[in-house]
Amino acid sequence: MFSDVSIRVTDQEYEDVYHEALHCLGEDSSIGFPFQQPDGTRVCEVDGRLLPDDQVIELWWGKDIAEQVRRERGASGGKFKTQSGHS
Repeated sequence: MFSDVSIRVTDQEYEDVYHEALHCLGEDSSIGFPFQQPDGTRVCEVDGRLLPDDQVIELWWGKDIAEQVRRERGASGGKFKTQSGHS
């Protein structure tokens, strides 16, 4: 969709997407407080599982939007290190 345009997600936009996902997930799930692991990865407990940012976003927003955020975030060099279960 945006193949000809360089789209970038700002730190604030990324945080908005992430926190909205946590807020909405919290309506039906048990949500802990996000914290940073020693390797710099931010994680949050969701229903007993520690999930990095990208998995929190994917859980709420779905795979397509999460992938788009990852691509756009990669272009702007996000401030949080994330891990992906995808190779």
